[in-house]
Amino acid sequence: MTEEYILKRDVIHDHNERMANIKRYYPYFRLIENDFSQYHGGKYEMLDMGYILMAVLRFFIEENNFKEKDVTYEEYSSFIKEIYERDFGLRLEKAEEQSLSLYIFDKIRNEGKPFVYQYFDPEEKKKKSIRIRLIESRIKNEAVYYYLTGEAVEFYLETKEIRDESMINISQVLLTKMISAKNFRGGIEVVRRINHQVIRLKMRQDEVLELLSHDIFEGIRAYEEFMENVVKWFDEEQRMFHKNMELINETLKRADQPGGEIYFLELELKRALVNHSELLDSCTRLQIQADEMISKAKFSKLKQSFDFQDFMHIMMEKNDTSVLQYFVAPLLKLHVKKSFGFSSLDRLLTLRQGKEEMGEEISENREEEDYVSDDEAEQGRIRENYILFIRLLFYYISIKEDFEIREFIDYTREVLGETVLNNSDFYSMLAHLTQKRFYQIENVIETPDTFFEEYITQTVKENPQYRRLKFMLEFTEEELQVTEDCMITNFRIIKGSWKGV
Repeated sequence: MTEEYILKRDVIHDHNERMANIKRYYPYFRLIENDFSQYHGGKYEMLDMGYILMAVLRFFIEENNFKEKDVTYEEYSSFIKEIYERDFGLRLEKAEEQSLSLYIFDKIRNEGKPFVYQYFDPEEKKKKSIRIRLIESRIKNEAVYYYLTGEAVEFYLETKEIRDESMINISQVLLTKMISAKNFRGGIEVVRRINHQVIRLKMRQDEVLELLSHDIFEGIRAYEEFMENVVKWFDEEQRMFHKNMELINETLKRADQPGGEIYFLELELKRALVNHSELLDSCTRLQIQADEMISKAKFSKLKQSFDFQDFMHIMMEKNDTSVLQYFVAPLLKLHVKKSFGFSSLDRLLTLRQGKEEMGEEISENREEEDYVSDDEAEQGRIRENYILFIRLLFYYISIKEDFEIREFIDYTREVLGETVLNNSDFYSMLAHLTQKRFYQIENVIETPDTFFEEYITQTVKENPQYRRLKFMLEFTEEELQVTEDCMITNFRIIKGSWKGV
């Protein structure tokens, strides 16, 4: 039953999303079909449209996103002229170069029209069209400027052409465009990709530290490479994080009603910001630890005893006796006489210590520091998790009239990731939820009976649109295998109004 449900969901319900993901590649393959063999009788057949397209996209990313400015046609024309001459050895007359550049630009822009393809929608049983543009235009100060669309940036990102150390940076550029286009679901996936990249960098940092502890020379090389490729991007990435948070806050202010995908995007971005800050702190600690390890390794080389036999074997292996100078030279320049300077003697003679130790002065107005016990910290964690899970449940009930708890578990896993299935608070919340068969939220917040209903009350105060929510639980005998170590009893949640609720 479970396998059949998953198969049906993958084949039918996920088809639209798969087609939407394919669309970013469609213009590339349309463009490379149009080679230059038919243009001017094949005069420019040596040109490669695929290479030119990728170069133009990279140029637009540099201008639009890194320099934060739109591109004029003259700037594009100047850039592509260099490609003709540098990469294809093609030197053209001015009129020819202008005509060819305009031809390529019109092809990439599809003459101002979107690239369109059709696909069959198995849910609605009809054909649908998908449209995608690579380059858009806008008019400012009576001039036309061009910029890349979010789909074009995402396509270039998927080709892995961007430098590895700037993946977080370019992902944030894509996130900015998705927020502006209100593609919040796609933005959530981009932020999760950023989180994975941050986790990968943390793992790389641990590997560098491990290598330093075993092989100091290889560790130093790995450490210098890591710091050069990663740390120099922190300032730019931190600025982009805050810029995207400001965009989300502005979008939330203009939203018709709170909640929805924009809320989860904000939550994911906050997590990414925390992870990124932790990575920066750990890189700072890595610098301190690396300096200490390198210093200790230097001193460990200065042994109190010298192994002449080992030194002889090293000379024999290298067949070079010149290294003896490093052993003999320090012995010929020993300075065994030591003396104090007059200024040091004067300080020694005039130094006077206090006869008694001074006690610590305690101010009467000194405020005691707040102490958080382990129980209070644990209670705070449970409260935060419960409120998050209740908010997700209420949002899912508001968009679904009738569903099984297995569907809500799949939805929660999609929003929060696979790790939520290992969170004991999630199953604890479901257990408390099943203590009643009927819920009328207005009655619950008036007289909350349990700490679970207290959390419901707090959730509704922050999200008043759920105040009039009513639903009932219908229990079944079916067992759900959620993870290898966890099995729960399935039940349904039905939204509506009943007598006695």
